[in-house]
Amino acid sequence: MRLTSIVALLPALALAQEQAPLADRVQGWFNKAKEYLPTAAPAAPIEKMAEKVTEKRVTQLNLGNWQSILTPGDKQQDWFVFVTGGNKTCFGRCERADKAFTESVLLFSADPTAPNLGRLDCESNPVLCAIWSSGAPTVYHYQVPQAQLGEERPPTPLHIVYLNSTTITPEQIYQIHSKKLWEKVPVYEGVLHPTDGWLAKYNLNVPVGYGIWALSSIPSWLFMVLISFFSRTVMSRRMGNVGAAPQGRPAAATGSAN
Repeated sequence: MRLTSIVALLPALALAQEQAPLADRVQGWFNKAKEYLPTAAPAAPIEKMAEKVTEKRVTQLNLGNWQSILTPGDKQQDWFVFVTGGNKTCFGRCERADKAFTESVLLFSADPTAPNLGRLDCESNPVLCAIWSSGAPTVYHYQVPQAQLGEERPPTPLHIVYLNSTTITPEQIYQIHSKKLWEKVPVYEGVLHPTDGWLAKYNLNVPVGYGIWALSSIPSWLFMVLISFFSRTVMSRRMGNVGAAPQGRPAAATGSAN
């Protein structure tokens, strides 16, 4: 079996060793891979490859860094952003997806073509999720373009991949990249696009995001109280106008006959 075939087995072997430290896991992958090699095959290249594999960094997106991350730079970059939440923003449905994404990082780490990884937690960053108008669990795949000197900002293609919160697996998350499943999803070009939408072009996306977040933060019972108060006020005014006695017309002044 050729070395390239052995390396292709590494993602599957990674999942079986998810509880061990990364260095031990990587070495374990290659130790298992060596069992499939002929006895005459040198093991040194495999051990050197194991030393070079490091766990891929996952950037936590927030209000302070998301715009700089999505700003065009000196080269094109792909960003694979996993959007998740908690009991309030995901209604407790993101636990399986969270675990699957965490485990999929090992698969991305062994892939030299893997994109930059990001994570957006709507529970701790509700305003940013409102700006993006994003639900959880989803994957936002950005193709951040290279900056063009002296030209307008080039568009940033965005593909939004929705995840099945009950069946998602680490392999399925990784396959969004490895099989380019994100390309099968139409590019989002709506008004709420975080960088290219109409609101973003006029710098209105952040204020609108705060407004959406503020409205969503109002308890439902308070909405009912306000609606009830408003309806009672309107009805009382209308009933008052209907029940008021019509004012008589003033008698016409009659001149004295001469």
